[in-house]
Parts: sequence; C-alpha cells; structure tokens
Amino acid sequence: MSTFMYAAGKNDEDARDRAFYLLKKYTSATLLRRAINLYREFLRDFEREIKRPEVEIDYSNDLVRFLKFLQPMEYAERLLINPARRAEAFNMLRDALDFHSYIWGRKYEELGADDSSDLFYKIGYRKPAEQSFGVFGKANSAADLISMLCATLNKNGRIFFSHPLSKARSAMCWTYESIFFDKLPVNGIPPIHFPARLTKCPPPNKDNKNEIWSGSQISVTGIWEPWAIDPKIGVRCPNYCLAGDTASQYQVEGTDTLEDVRWRLIWKDTRYENGRTPSEEADYFSPDLSANVNTPIMRSALPGQACPESGEWFAPHLCSKTITMVAGEIMPGPEFGGTGSVIWYLTRRPQTPNSN
Repeated sequence: MSTFMYAAGKNDEDARDRAFYLLKKYTSATLLRRAINLYREFLRDFEREIKRPEVEIDYSNDLVRFLKFLQPMEYAERLLINPARRAEAFNMLRDALDFHSYIWGRKYEELGADDSSDLFYKIGYRKPAEQSFGVFGKANSAADLISMLCATLNKNGRIFFSHPLSKARSAMCWTYESIFFDKLPVNGIPPIHFPARLTKCPPPNKDNKNEIWSGSQISVTGIWEPWAIDPKIGVRCPNYCLAGDTASQYQVEGTDTLEDVRWRLIWKDTRYENGRTPSEEADYFSPDLSANVNTPIMRSALPGQACPESGEWFAPHLCSKTITMVAGEIMPGPEFGGTGSVIWYLTRRPQTPNSN
C-alpha cells in the first residue's frame, strides 16, 4: 500500500517526482515483461495441473485457448521498445487482455469454475477475479499489469475510492488524487513502492509555445503536464500520452468536474532507443511482486518446511483445508493430495501482534 499522501500546496514537488516515476514504470518494457512472465507461469502451472493422472476431464482445449492470448503479448513486447511503434504495442495489448474477460467470463461461470469441487477452484480460481490466487492468481496479476499499462492512455478510466462501487466517489486517470491510490484490489493497481532515491521530475514547462489544448492531437510521445485555465490552480498531475492521441480533459482534485486544460511536454519518451533498458527499471519489481495484489500468494511453503510467517494457510490440494500456523513451525501434510502437489499459501496474517 502506498505510504505517500498528496497534500495540495505542501508536497507538490514530491508528488510530481513520484508521479513521474510511476508513469515511467507503468509504461515500461520491464512491466510488460513481468506481466508476460506471470502469464507464462500461469500457462505452465495450468498445464502441469491438468496433466496429473488423477484429472479425468480433458482440459487441453482450454490450454490451447489460453495459449493464443500469449502471442499478441510477445509481439507487443518487441514493438514497445520501438518509440515509433509503441502505439501498435498498446493496441495489441488491448487484444491480449481479452484473456481476462474470457477466463473470468460467462463460459467458466456456467461451467462451475467457482465451485469448490472444480479443478479450477482447487488451483486458485475465484470470482471476483481479484480474489484468485495460486495458478489463476498469476493470470489475474498479469492482467492487472497489462491493464495498468493500457490505463496510462485511457484517461477516461476511473479509480474508485470505496465500496460499493455504485456509490463510491471516483477520479479519472491520472490525477494526484488517483495515481497514489492502491488500497482497493478492484482497481487493479499493484502495491506502490518507491525507491530510496527518485529521479527528479523535469521542472514545470512554463513555455506555452507548443502547448496542446484538450481535444487537440498530442504531437510527441512522452509525459505531459496539464495547466489549468484558472492560473490560481496552476499545473497538475503529469500524464503519459502517445503521439496521435487526443489530449484529454482533467478532473481537478476534490471535484467531479472535467475541465479543459493546456497540456505541455516535460519528458519525451526515448527509452530503449539504444537497445538498453534504463538502470532505474532494475528496481521496478524488487522486491518481487507475486501473483495476487491481496498477497495470498506472496508467501508459500511446502509440507516439511518451516512456516515462514504466522497466519492462516491454505492448501488447494489438501481438501481445501485451512490451518493456523506460527512462524517456525513445520508445515504439515503429505507431499501429494488427492488432486495434486500440496502447496500451502498464506491467506491471512494475524490481525493483531502476537502477545507472546
């Protein structure tokens, strides 16, 4: 969960630096590679589970269908590092993202994938998707990352601030109000972590010569900042835009009104032009983010191993059993359950510190 809170007029410069960092991370080749690797892991784990001798249903057609979504991801990866073809990459990723609506859509709902006796359920399928873990948690996390990448362009996307969503206040992407909000899993925003040292955001662009008004076409791929018409409001949260996009309106913090603004370029995206990945990206996923933003897959352990963390643990292949363990205790159970290898996943940490 992000520990940074935006306070207008008090930490604007820090907010700009952090927003600049997040926008680069959310549109990076490193993020896409992380998403692709998670999806590959999902495919590998799914294939392993459906080929176990005790599985009587033939799921090979499902695997083939899931594999088809990998191709546009891999092709988009090559395009994303080419500044002239980044728009093509984003378009392909929108197609690739269809795997999420397919897996968590009507087909598997009607087939009972969320039934406790179903193989999908036993290997982590849950509805809603953000509650999935294990094998299917990896697929959902891959979708979250790709959605995040695409959301940098979809300025009409919304970040919701509470439940239920039908009554929740929301803000468009990206404003200072929304870019640091990672508290609700339904928003699909992975936990936000900032490095000890941040690259400074370029200073506000006070030159209005090449500014672009809302509704006009963006001329350069990069990070732009919106200047409100009202000079008292000043410059707001930076946004990432592709050349050819239509400059959006902006939802000023604390309001529900979309306003026309003047967009000014502060950073041209020339990453990867020399064939190298910026050193900053090495820390984007360190510590490693695992397969569920709610962290049930952040910790796992095998029978016979020492419990790495106190809390409630769940083994999908051990009769859906949940146990309470204390760190250091030996994880119980056989190596194999009735439906596959036994792996324990941490599903809930203690609510209060252990008095002992």
